[in-house]
Amino acid sequence: MSATPPADKEESSLLTQLREVNAALGDANVSFALIGGVAVNAHGFLRATHDLDILVLAEDENAVHVAVSALGYETLDRRPDISSYVCPPSRLDVLHARRPITRDLLARAAPVNFRDIQVRVISVEGLIGLKIQAFNDDPRRIRDLDDMIQLLKINRDGLNLDEVRAYFRLFDRETLLNDILRTLG
Repeated sequence: MSATPPADKEESSLLTQLREVNAALGDANVSFALIGGVAVNAHGFLRATHDLDILVLAEDENAVHVAVSALGYETLDRRPDISSYVCPPSRLDVLHARRPITRDLLARAAPVNFRDIQVRVISVEGLIGLKIQAFNDDPRRIRDLDDMIQLLKINRDGLNLDEVRAYFRLFDRETLLNDILRTLG
């Protein structure tokens, strides 16, 4: 797993945000894993991202809320499955692991030294699974489709394709996976 994101101004504010959130959640004894664009970067597809997305256990959601509020984040949305916060210019989206599948993804997240910050990142298979869910929920999310294609391309030799296929099957999108794999050769 690579952990060298592109160097630019956005990355700098994201690294600062990641450092602060990592410290605050560590102090609150909340385990989390990176998902979203930063995790995509950690798995080898370097692309710009403007927010931080994390996965936490659903029962830790209140502790996360208290910790990020103490950092100055304002609540944009709090629902059973996701919370969104903003502390301009930073945005933080928190996915709450309730179901066995997301709880398993969090449990299997691997530690990564992301520059000088020790964090956990969900597996590439799990990340693709979250991307197919997001794309299935809103097919206009072309970035998620591109992320899936690039992650499959870059990580194809080491992927547990059965696990990836199971995620696509959950959303009745196995034909899409077959089409992507066919185009990748």
